[in-house]
This record gives sequence, C-alpha cells and structure tokens, in this order.
Amino acid sequence: MQSPRPRRVDAGRCVPGFENSRKCFFSHEPLRLHLSYCVLGRLVSMYHRVVRVCIFSDDFFIQDVLKHVVPLLNLEYEIRTSQILDSDALKDCQILILDTALSQKNIHEIHSAKESESIFVVCADVHDSSICSENYRYYDELWTKPLDADKVAFLFDKIVSRIKKDEDSYLTEKYLDTLIDSLPDLIWFKDARGAHLRVNKSFCEAVGKTKADVQGRGHYYIWDIEPDEYAKGEYVCLESEEIVLREKKNCLFDETVKIKDSMRKFKTYKSPLFDQNGDVLGTVGVARDVTDLQNLQIEMNILFESLPFGVIATDKDQHVTGVNQKSLALFSAQSKGLFGKKFDGLLKAFADDSSSEQRLIEDSRDGVFLFVSEHVFKIQQEKLLDVFSEFAGYIYLFLDFTKEYYQKHQLISDANTDYLTKLNNRRKLHDFLRDTPCMSGTALLLADLDNFKQINDQYGHVEGDRILVAFADILRDNFDPDSIFRLGGDEFAVLFPGTRHAKEEMLETAHRCARVIISKLEELSIHPDLSVSIGIAVTSSDDEDFGSLFKKADIALYDSKCSGKNTCCLWCGGA
Repeated sequence: MQSPRPRRVDAGRCVPGFENSRKCFFSHEPLRLHLSYCVLGRLVSMYHRVVRVCIFSDDFFIQDVLKHVVPLLNLEYEIRTSQILDSDALKDCQILILDTALSQKNIHEIHSAKESESIFVVCADVHDSSICSENYRYYDELWTKPLDADKVAFLFDKIVSRIKKDEDSYLTEKYLDTLIDSLPDLIWFKDARGAHLRVNKSFCEAVGKTKADVQGRGHYYIWDIEPDEYAKGEYVCLESEEIVLREKKNCLFDETVKIKDSMRKFKTYKSPLFDQNGDVLGTVGVARDVTDLQNLQIEMNILFESLPFGVIATDKDQHVTGVNQKSLALFSAQSKGLFGKKFDGLLKAFADDSSSEQRLIEDSRDGVFLFVSEHVFKIQQEKLLDVFSEFAGYIYLFLDFTKEYYQKHQLISDANTDYLTKLNNRRKLHDFLRDTPCMSGTALLLADLDNFKQINDQYGHVEGDRILVAFADILRDNFDPDSIFRLGGDEFAVLFPGTRHAKEEMLETAHRCARVIISKLEELSIHPDLSVSIGIAVTSSDDEDFGSLFKKADIALYDSKCSGKNTCCLWCGGA
C-alpha cells in the first residue's frame, strides 16, 4: 500500500529526536470525539492514563491511522513520529513502533533504552525475517508487512486493550489492598492447599510478620505453632477451612487462636473462592477479635449477677436478650426459656399462673408490681441507648418494694379506717361517693344509738368505746364490711348498691336489715336504756345524687327519733 506523503506540522511541543513529530490533537471531528471520551473517562473512573506512542518511521502513515482510533475509556493517546532514533526519548513512551530499515543494532538499541513495561513492536517485510527470527527475544510483537489502515488499527487496539486491562487490574488490586488494609479485622486469601496469597495490615500486626513474610506460607510458619500443636490442628483453624472447601458455602465460626503466648477469641467469616468453571480454588476469611468483647460480656454478667435485684434486658421490640439469676427466681424459669420471648408475654404468663401465690398489679400512678409469696417487687423500666444515643432497647429492674408498699398502703388504710371500730370512716365514704355513680335503687341506712351520750357520761369513755365496738361488730356480722361507715360519734351508715329491683323490694330489704340490728342489740343487753334509731332512703331514679339520698335518709332518721326511738323509719316523701 502506498504510504501518504510526509507532512510537517506544528507538534505543540518537541522532545529531542522528535523535531518532525506531531501530537495527536487536531481540530478534526474525530479528535473532538476523542476529547469527549477522555473527559467522560475522567468522570466515570478514578484514573486517566496517557499512552505515549513513539513511531520510528520514514513516513507518517501509522501515525495518521492511529490518530483516528477512538481511545478506550480512561485512556488518551499521544502519538509522535520521528526518523531519528534517540534512546533518551524512549523512556517516556509506553508503545514503541519500529517501521524503518531493520538492523540488529537498532533493535538492540531500542530494547536496551526502553522502559521494562513498554511494548516494542517491529514492522518487518519478508526479506527481514532472518533479523526478526534472530532477535525475537528483544521485541514484543511483530507486524508483518504490507500494512493497511485496518490492520494497523486492529493490532494497535489489541495492544492498548492489554494496557488498559493491566491498568484496570492494577487499580483493582489497589482498591482491594486499600479496602482490606483500612479495616481493623484480620483478612486473608488462601489457596486450596492453605497457603496465604494475600493478607491485610491487621493480619500482619496480629502475627508480627510482614506481607512478604506471610505470602505463600501456611499456618505453621505464620502463627509460630509448635509441631505437636500443628499436628493436633488445635488453634490453627484447619477444620473450619475444610468445612468451607467441602460445603462450598459461606460459614461463620467461633475460633480460639493462639497468638504468641496469648489466647484470642475470633468470630470468623469464611467463604469459598470459585474459578470460572465453578471449582473451588481457595478461601477468603475475615476474623474479628472478640476477646475484649467477650471479656466485657463476662464482666457485665458478673455485674448483673452481683446486683441485689432482678434484671432483664430486652431489645427495642421487648424481646429478652439478658437476665440474671434473681430475675429467673421470680419467674421460676431457666434462662434459655426466657431468651427471645416478649417481656409483656412473660408478665401475662406470670399473672395467669394460678399454681403459685403470685399476682400482677398495675397502678397507673405508682407503676407495675409483682407479688410473689409475701414479697412485692416494683418493675422499673429504663431505656437503653447505643453509642450514637439512639434507642436500642429496655432494661427492667425488679426492685424489692415490700416494706415501702405495705407502709404506703397501711398509711392509706389508716387514713380511711376508723381507729376504734376498724370500719370505714367518713373520708372513705366521701371517696366512695366521689368515685361511684348513684344508680336507681341505691339504698342508704343511717343508724344512731339512742341515749348513748348519757351512758358515755355516766360510765365513762371506756364503756362508751366498748358499746361502739360491739355495735360495729353487729353491723359487720350482718352487712358487707366495705359498705359500712362510721360517720362519727355514735352515727353509722350502710350503703346498699343500686340494682334494677323494684323500689318496694329494696325498702323491704332495708327494713328487714334494720329489724336485725335492733334485735341483735336487744339480745346483747349491753344497757337497758340503749337502743337504735334507723332512717332509710332509696333513690328513685338515675338522676338522683348521693347528696339528695343523704338528706332523705337523715329526714327518716329524724322521724325515727321523734317517734320514740328504737324504731326504723323510711323516707316516703314523693314516693
């Protein structure tokens, strides 16, 4: 093929020996496309590589062909042609093309001057075959003439594809090394025989060796294991390696490794590596040293067990993750039986268990309490936060609240109980009336001891107190103690909860109760002058309140007193 006539152009910049060269940057459309690809390459990749091509030729045919070749992604081509062979200029080129009269001298000269990674191409005619065959060790590729544009472009594309592949491979290794070296975990790659092919810095620090020391070596050398230990396979992870190779799947192991004179606990992830045919060629492992974490867990368990109260820890969904023995004793359970269960489910099962003396009480003001035998435990809930102060779960404390609980309820009981008769007092009645609706059919019985003041003045307060206690016992024996109230002095009240029975039936019930009281008091013969007057009233509708009911019962009691005492009167006004 006839070569184009040489043309001299502005090279932009020249290097020694390339005064007649020209760079591949022209204002032609293909070159604008070339520049666009270069810019795109910079955007989509981390690297941009300029491939410098040095052509030694008597014409510009090869250069004119190559300048129209679209660069591969991330590559840019810089092409120069010269008729002068300058060995100093060769060190800056990645591809050297010799297309001139061949001699053994210039082949040797280029080979000696070029960089070791540079690719040396010889273009030769048939009559140069003897020179090429004798010097095949000194060049990388042979382009046989005649050359046309398609052949040159094709052969050149193969070369730059190999360069790009090497560059991508190098970058991939950099990615891999940078990634694994930045991680604190131990990482290694091994072949099927167990030889280490690649490790990270953390691995080297753990074994006290360099990457060069480790590469190609096995456990025996790397971990400084004694022959008898190696023979047993202890502390060298041999069994786990065999499992991964045999099962061909990712596996997780808890392994104990001996590093010099200390024992370490590792959580190890191991995965098989496959070749293109699907055969296992080795393994990759990632080991996290959890020795300190497990030591911390042991310390936490010791702390949990040393606490004077029960403790249960849960995740944020309230699934149990940790317990101590004191909490297990409360639930009569084994630790394995509690892990993973919902905390609310544990409380429900506790409350539903009728086989033991236990109760669960929830007080909206004071919290939740567990009653076990004679002890009371208050459940205190606290939130657990992670290192980022994010909500991670709960911790439940079972505090022995027995003394405080009974003291508090004793104070409440004392405040609502009449000290002498042990009946409910007026305060308790007020609380009851405030919290209880007044339903239709509710009856109120008011009882007042006749002549009590004279007896109390004549015989003293001790006798008066004895009479009040005896009368309270009569009421307690005949009525629900929760419905009996001492209003003060010798006045008592008995409430009958509202029903839907007829008013006449409720009146008859109240009247019958009054007769029982009078009869019991006469039977005791405490004092001949002692008797009781009773007034009874019954609500007529749901609209009536306790205030109205008390007024009616009080009027009835007054009528009973005016009727000669020792009798019972029913309020009948408006009935």
